[in-house]
Amino acid sequence: MVPSNNLIVSLKDVVAGYTTTGKGWRSLFKHVNVVLKNINLRVYDGERIAIIGESGSGKTTLLKVILGLLKPVSGRVEVLGKEIYRFSWSERVNILKQIGYVPQDPYKALNPKLRVKTIISEPLESTNTEPEEIEGRVREVIRMVQLSDKILDKYPGELSGGMMQRVLIARSIIHDPEILILDEPTSALDVSIQAQIIELINNIHKKLELAILTVTHDLGVAQYLSNRAVILYRGNIVEEGYIDEIITKPKHEYTNLLIASYKASI
Repeated sequence: MVPSNNLIVSLKDVVAGYTTTGKGWRSLFKHVNVVLKNINLRVYDGERIAIIGESGSGKTTLLKVILGLLKPVSGRVEVLGKEIYRFSWSERVNILKQIGYVPQDPYKALNPKLRVKTIISEPLESTNTEPEEIEGRVREVIRMVQLSDKILDKYPGELSGGMMQRVLIARSIIHDPEILILDEPTSALDVSIQAQIIELINNIHKKLELAILTVTHDLGVAQYLSNRAVILYRGNIVEEGYIDEIITKPKHEYTNLLIASYKASI
């Protein structure tokens, strides 16, 4: 699919970090530990982008900023043209429903006390959607992630890691989002399952024609799940462009190190 000119997510000159205070009288003073520095990022409808960086590069902080969980120190964060941090929390949540999010670890992300059917349908429960429509949508997305209807009455503990990841993906797309954000989508899975999940994500991209933003440390995963890549290093974007060009003709020293490490691992 060719990306459109419809801008889904936009970050402009974003600086973000975490506020800390000292002990004793120093607690009167607040200090911001800056993690992200002047981040500029645009994701268009139908586009597949990877944010690539090692642990500590700022990937998690960037995710929190996009998902409305961490207000930047400065800069603009827009989702579908709306500057999300200008809105109250409840209004912001309504805007962010346009985002489907798949967290990193399915073992921690799924409530072990809820049946799969409830987990998947949860994003629709607070809407005006009729119960019959929710039921139909649940069965539609469970088939889309290539799982049997029979698992809907099971609990997460009865599923394999790959099945749990598919449940998370089904949950993330049930409300028909404009963009799917994946946080290290294969890192918690066996190698034998990783290729299946990558193929599934690409099939969903083709079917639903939505944007996909993948956050990963793995160049191999990024190459399969994206057309364009952004290299994040110590809170800075040090390189960006088409991923095949970045891999074959890297410009930044850190990118060279990532590529060398990736080649050594295969």
